[in-house]
Amino acid sequence: MEEKTIITGTINNYIYESDESLYKVCELVLDDDSEVIIVGSFPRLDEGLSYEFVGSYREHPKYGKQFFVESYSKSDSLTKSGLLNYLSSGKFYGIGPKIAENIINKLGLDCIKKILADQTVLEGISGLTKPKAEALYTALKDNYLEEQCYIELYGYGLTSKMVAKLYEKYGNSAANKVVEDPYRLITEVDGFGFKKSDNLALKLGIDPSDMRRIKASLVYTLNYVCYQNGFTYLTKEQLINSAKSLITDISLADEDYINAISDLVMEKKIIEEDERIFDYYLYNAEIKCKDKILKLNEIKSNFSRDDVKEALKYVKDLVELEYTPLQEDAIINCLSNKLSIITGGPGTGKSTILKGILLCYAKLLDISPTDEIFSYKVCMVAPTGRAAKRMADTTNHKATTIHKALGYNYTDSFSRDENNPLNASLLIVDEASMLDISLASSLFRALPNKCQVILIGDSNQLPSVGPGNVLADLINTSIFKTTTLTQIMRQAKDSDIIALSNMVLQERINYSILSKKNEIFFYDRDAKDTIEGIFKILDNFISKGGDLQNEIEILAPMYAGVAGIDAINQAIQERYNHEEKMIVRDNKVFKKNDKVLQLKNDSILDIMNGDIGKIIDIVKSDEKDALLIDFDGRVVTYMASDLDNLSLAYAISVHKAQGSEFDNVILPVLPSYQIMLRKKLLYTAITRAKKKLIIIGKIDSIEKSLYQTEGIRQTALYQRLENKPVSQEDKIFDPEIPFDTFGEYDMEGITPYSFMNKA
Repeated sequence: MEEKTIITGTINNYIYESDESLYKVCELVLDDDSEVIIVGSFPRLDEGLSYEFVGSYREHPKYGKQFFVESYSKSDSLTKSGLLNYLSSGKFYGIGPKIAENIINKLGLDCIKKILADQTVLEGISGLTKPKAEALYTALKDNYLEEQCYIELYGYGLTSKMVAKLYEKYGNSAANKVVEDPYRLITEVDGFGFKKSDNLALKLGIDPSDMRRIKASLVYTLNYVCYQNGFTYLTKEQLINSAKSLITDISLADEDYINAISDLVMEKKIIEEDERIFDYYLYNAEIKCKDKILKLNEIKSNFSRDDVKEALKYVKDLVELEYTPLQEDAIINCLSNKLSIITGGPGTGKSTILKGILLCYAKLLDISPTDEIFSYKVCMVAPTGRAAKRMADTTNHKATTIHKALGYNYTDSFSRDENNPLNASLLIVDEASMLDISLASSLFRALPNKCQVILIGDSNQLPSVGPGNVLADLINTSIFKTTTLTQIMRQAKDSDIIALSNMVLQERINYSILSKKNEIFFYDRDAKDTIEGIFKILDNFISKGGDLQNEIEILAPMYAGVAGIDAINQAIQERYNHEEKMIVRDNKVFKKNDKVLQLKNDSILDIMNGDIGKIIDIVKSDEKDALLIDFDGRVVTYMASDLDNLSLAYAISVHKAQGSEFDNVILPVLPSYQIMLRKKLLYTAITRAKKKLIIIGKIDSIEKSLYQTEGIRQTALYQRLENKPVSQEDKIFDPEIPFDTFGEYDMEGITPYSFMNKA
């Protein structure tokens, strides 16, 4: 453990100051006139004044001995020369060395304290006019408030990064906000979960049995477990039992938690229904989604099955296409029903059916499919940009992301809703398995009541990252007419990748397929040897002209560990990208030519969660560091201050890969991933590969993933649509949902508003 040291001195020079954070490298002159380099995150301190710094010395491999600052405070010891330099530094309007000396001579070395206590002490000082005195007092006061706020926050044992976040959020009132209610930080400041806020609260002397603490544990548990597991609710029993794991220093009765739940219901922070507890936001999303679907279903389709059959006959003659009976049935079902679903795996002809639907719909409307009017009547969307682009390329019809279609804006909401609906008469949604309840609710609510809806997706894929189980719930209802495609088309029958994906679904893998070395390759590796194995694959790939940026992707289930996504990305960057142009922020390194992934929807830059790009340059924009990133042909200027929303993308999670396809996929399957490995995850990863699939890991891990129990999602959309009571079978029997971290997200500080849009 590093030994804590206190040093005292004055800032002599700012060697480096970050434009986007409080990070600084300074030259500090100590009381004995020796110099030391200090490094840390703190506001710009006044040159000339003495400060005490708490921290530790470390040896930097390049820059030598440095002092890493953890906290600081203004020193009581001031020298006349330091004070003189401070007051005449140009920071204070009209105060030069002569007036500064006059102030010190009259008021003494504690002149700043005296001025802040009573600004009238400045009266009568030679050369100091009333406007200059007023400006001096105001500047000293503003500077004092900021410093006192920082010093007070540091006094609570917070790290410099936490202090910076609090000050950014609340300004000079940050310390007061924390003292008033430290539990507010859970929902108001990124990076503060229950444990951090609770530790702070206890340090501030809040009673361990304070009702605010109990309520915070319940709200945090509800949000955390729902967003971690994809639930829209917890049973009351689950919520109480799980929340108990957060407060272990005192004994609380169930009655304490029940009373806290009643308070939260009255405060409209949660909703209780049939012994189930809902987050207020998720509850409303589910209710509004249900209401709109039922409203859409009240108006029947304009076309009968005979109408669609006639149109299909015309289309088949026109384009000389042959459809299987099941494909024809899918087209007829979709266009003769108001609400319909097509589900099936790769190679079952979903794209062929989609083209047929568009041609038949154009015939039914008696409009050319190339007519501009047709493009307005049919709205084709997908959850990701890549899925939308693939949809457009397949059909030669405009397709876009759901967010763009709904008018996602800078307020993190949508301009299209029930009051400003879309104009489409037909909505087609591809990759519908990715729809969470929030996005589904927003999409359905923005449809005119006359609109037909077709959802296309693979129900065997992973469900949405966000809460909800929308596609599965809708397939189970009697409201949506569902066609399940099972027949592999002729052109896909010879695909080993498709064959393996079907073996996974059937839970019977013929492992000889891994030794054919046609489309699928397997390399036996332990976790510690995985990155070296990936290097060998990539070296061979690149030597044959392969494009690391566009033609290959590594998919893994977890971020942490020796073979996790973070470790793989860092290793690949170091080995294959030797560019010297780079930006370093909070241990993140981004270089020119890096492959990067967007982690959050950004309406201003018009880039969405999951978009992959390439850093083509690192520049200055308005005197601040910025990246120029090419996202599928569109170059955006990405400020370094937003780097928390970006990660390297040589390796990405299987969840992030949904909606995308890659020519070549490297898939590590290791025992260290076992907590994440499930049949749906393995199936989803395999089906991302178009040409080659390279599996690296252990056969045992593949085998075990087939039989690990898939997580059940507690959702209520199906029951609401069918007007059925919730039965025990609809809930997880385990009375306690544990706080498992599966590696897809760092959930500390996650709230409903962290990655969802207002419903």
